[in-house]
Amino acid sequence: MLHNVSLDTYDEHSFENDLTAALIIFIWSQIGLAVNIFAIVLLWKNKHMRNAFGYLCLSHEIGDIGCLLLYAFWAAPMTLFQIDLSHEFVGKAFGQFGILMWNVCVYSHLFITINRFLAIFFPFGYRRCFKGAVTVAYLGLMWFVAICNIIPYFFDGCYFSYIPDLYLWMFAPTTCGMALLYNDFLVGIAFMIVMVIVDSITYIKIYLMKRQMQSSSNRREIRFFIQACCQGCLFVCKLFTFYFLSTLNDGRWYKFATTTLVWQSAHVFDGLILILFNSEFERMLTGKTPLSSYTTHVNKRGRQSTYTYSAFTKPMTTDVTVSHL
Repeated sequence: MLHNVSLDTYDEHSFENDLTAALIIFIWSQIGLAVNIFAIVLLWKNKHMRNAFGYLCLSHEIGDIGCLLLYAFWAAPMTLFQIDLSHEFVGKAFGQFGILMWNVCVYSHLFITINRFLAIFFPFGYRRCFKGAVTVAYLGLMWFVAICNIIPYFFDGCYFSYIPDLYLWMFAPTTCGMALLYNDFLVGIAFMIVMVIVDSITYIKIYLMKRQMQSSSNRREIRFFIQACCQGCLFVCKLFTFYFLSTLNDGRWYKFATTTLVWQSAHVFDGLILILFNSEFERMLTGKTPLSSYTTHVNKRGRQSTYTYSAFTKPMTTDVTVSHL
């Protein structure tokens, strides 16, 4: 979503091009919003996600939805009607909102990576570090830092806004704007490196201990780790496309595809990954019985055997004597 190109980057411009770009942005945003809202519903229904990891995923989803709303109801209309408010207060304000939501996504990615590392390496200490109140404090701190990061955008010449003629989000063409661009680049690359290193260490731990990690709770933690890795890989791919591949050509549609569309797609696929790794969605597709246990009763020679089944445990039997009257 964040980019800076020459304002002289032009190719053939027409209403048909504007309409096409606006429709792509709007329709893809609506699909993304539906996907992410559905992901939140599944997240809320899954009892195994009512923990620190689930709340971090929820925070990430809020950031995704915020960015997609910005695309759908600001970038798309501005593109269609070619209304350039990039230098006006309202245009800068929407840009600040976009930066805030993007920061929430980035910090959520980082915290999720750290969360999985601690859950795999220090399972007992992890439970103490991510208790209810502590998790709320972590989330509050994360959002507080994300808000603090948009303070520089209140200064003159320091803004970020949408350029409808180029179909791009851009930093201000000023010294401050360039400083914000390089800051965004360096922070994004630094976070990417940290996440790749931490995820790699976590994977090595899982590989070496795979025989000792066969319990249902461990399998669930590994499933969460794979989900986090998929979202991390998505984060790496969009950074690489945005900061490197997008510089190979100056055409409007190429820039649009490798910046605006790629970043928008990343927010869509974030929600899709969360859905695919959610056990509630799996049960919806397969029709399996929920994780809560169910009971059957079998009568044998005056005794009633009660078998309780669970998705993660072997059947347990309780015998109750039944008198014959």
